[in-house]
Amino acid sequence: MKDKELEFPTSIFPEKIRTIIEETNSAYHYPISYIASALLFAVASAIGNTRVLVIDGSWRVKAVLYMALVGGPGAMKTHPIKFAIAPFLKLDELSLGKYKKELQEWRNSPLETRGEKPIPQQLRVQDITMEAITKILEYNRHGIFVFVDELKGWISSFNKYRGSGGDQEQWISIYSGVPITVNRKTQDEIPFIKDPYVSVIGGLQPGIIPKLFSGEKIDNGFFSRILFVGNSSEGIPLLWGNDEDLPLDADEQWGKIINTILQSGGYLDDNFIVSEYYLNRMAWEFICVWQNKIEKHNAESEPEYKIGIFRKIQDYCLRFALIIHTMREATGEIPESREIDLNTASRATKLADYFYEQAQIAYELITTGNVENEKFFMLLNGLNDSFTTQQALAVGERMGISRPTVYRLLAVGPNDPFLRKTRHGHYEKIL
Repeated sequence: MKDKELEFPTSIFPEKIRTIIEETNSAYHYPISYIASALLFAVASAIGNTRVLVIDGSWRVKAVLYMALVGGPGAMKTHPIKFAIAPFLKLDELSLGKYKKELQEWRNSPLETRGEKPIPQQLRVQDITMEAITKILEYNRHGIFVFVDELKGWISSFNKYRGSGGDQEQWISIYSGVPITVNRKTQDEIPFIKDPYVSVIGGLQPGIIPKLFSGEKIDNGFFSRILFVGNSSEGIPLLWGNDEDLPLDADEQWGKIINTILQSGGYLDDNFIVSEYYLNRMAWEFICVWQNKIEKHNAESEPEYKIGIFRKIQDYCLRFALIIHTMREATGEIPESREIDLNTASRATKLADYFYEQAQIAYELITTGNVENEKFFMLLNGLNDSFTTQQALAVGERMGISRPTVYRLLAVGPNDPFLRKTRHGHYEKIL
């Protein structure tokens, strides 16, 4: 997923953050689009549930982001994310260490004087099951984020092999800020999360995108909720021996920015504050002009899929406005204010334009492989969890799938999200 002309609009960031992007790119070869997107994601995660953008009194917008950094093996997808979330991991290490100590003291204290059981506080989670996410949200009003190296596990777990699955619908609800409940098999209680906040980030290899998003995942709007990040520098050699060093205070400066945002929401004080923000008249009018122009153009001359993609991107534009305003405050570019100005609105539309183009590139990847993918899933549905090539050929023959096509469908790579080859002529579904 590469477009030499499509560069990430780093001008949307305050100067202090642009400097961090430039320095990490120079010293560590972090692709500009990857580190810029990772920093954007980290700011959104620091905001969590503590800031909302209010439109017309009742429309409340939160900074939830679902983000996929797209690139092949060794494309430097993981390192920029790790840099961006490092301040959260330090805080989690401290808070979870404190929790373990308090829990042990609680267990050792007499029953009659125990008091309430300590509550764990964390920002980053790795377990992507909805049951685990809901359990953690019960104790973390600020909200959390999920970071996994490869998002294929998260996405491929939805509605496996065309079966019915509620997790995808729950994730769509979280994106929209709708309350969620999860029925747990092992407990009678049914948790109700009134205000869920979970952002998700990870990497995706281009070759598996068609399988991950084929069928209903693209039809029901889940695809258009993902912010895809390509790498325009992919293919350029990454040469060792660069004399450039990251300035000693770059990670420290980034930590200060994140902690400033967390402090404003009361997180560092074991408190919780919700602040409401508003677009001023000029900012709202600017976004409306931008939205109306593209919406009218799409309605007149663009295919339906572009209309669907843009309607999620225009929603993201409002989220970007809240995130960019927060960045500008945290870096001292503007004074603290609940009013989002025209400058921020203009930057938000630039960022939205970038992700709109990226989503269209991803869509083209998906539609190119749609016919083959339909046959792939049809074949899998007719097979046991473990099967041989001969069994697949027999099932394919009954379904009208030719032998050459069956062989081609079984030629899966090591990163295939649905099928693995265990030995010559033997396969297992990845459940």
